[in-house]
Amino acid sequence: MISPWLIIGAAALAGGAYWQGRQDGRDSQLAEAARDTVVAAIASEAAASAAAEAISKITVTHRTIRQELQRDIVEKPVYRDPDCRTGSDSLRRFNSAIPGSAQPGADRRELPASDAGH
Repeated sequence: MISPWLIIGAAALAGGAYWQGRQDGRDSQLAEAARDTVVAAIASEAAASAAAEAISKITVTHRTIRQELQRDIVEKPVYRDPDCRTGSDSLRRFNSAIPGSAQPGADRRELPASDAGH
């Protein structure tokens, strides 16, 4: 028969091992968090140092630039007749170029209507 003291001792031993394991896990997590904090501080310091060094190398120079002004004048014709913006010769050429026009070469003031059904 198994002694009750043996069962109590085994339970105490198992409980102690469990407690020790939890403590070790907690200590491991605390050590990892502390390590992460230290690594973040080192990285932050290194970045700030690199930025300060790069900023210190910037030089500001002021220059006055004197240059001759160049102007390009663009002339665009302005048509005052709102009905026709081209001459009658151009309109005659446009109309004669349209396939199937009824009067090729005639002096008409409007183009034929387009076929909206296509």
